[in-house]
Amino acid sequence: METPPLHAGLEEGAKRLLRLAVAALARREHSRVELERKLQRRLQAEESAADIRCVLDRLQARGLLSDQRMAVALVRTRATRYGRLRLQQELQRRGVDRETIAASLPAAEDESAAATALWQRKFGQAASTPQERARQGRFLAARGFASSVIARILSLGEEA
Repeated sequence: METPPLHAGLEEGAKRLLRLAVAALARREHSRVELERKLQRRLQAEESAADIRCVLDRLQARGLLSDQRMAVALVRTRATRYGRLRLQQELQRRGVDRETIAASLPAAEDESAAATALWQRKFGQAASTPQERARQGRFLAARGFASSVIARILSLGEEA
């Protein structure tokens, strides 16, 4: 049996919202909450929050909208520059649930390797002064790396 078109049975206002949602998803993955916020800002007089929910439900039913896929894509693109803490905060801001976040975050070993590679690219050598060591630590902390990872990297740099 053939599936009906995505817009079948929708009112005109909901069709416009559907077009906006599909266009946003064509550019990049969005979480349901994130896309809902985006559509809320674009509501017109003849459209309602119920229209948004209907559109989002259809997109999820067809597999076009997936929090899990968005989380994996975000982590894949940013894991080389940011730590687990920063990635977790960003996913929470985008409305992703805790289970999905936990499943998509990189392993601790991967985070350590990413932090080491980032430190090597940025600094390349051990800190010569306590101020420089603190600066390097702040750099890694601002990118969401765990303090234990930062301490290990900075101590390895001193041994090298």
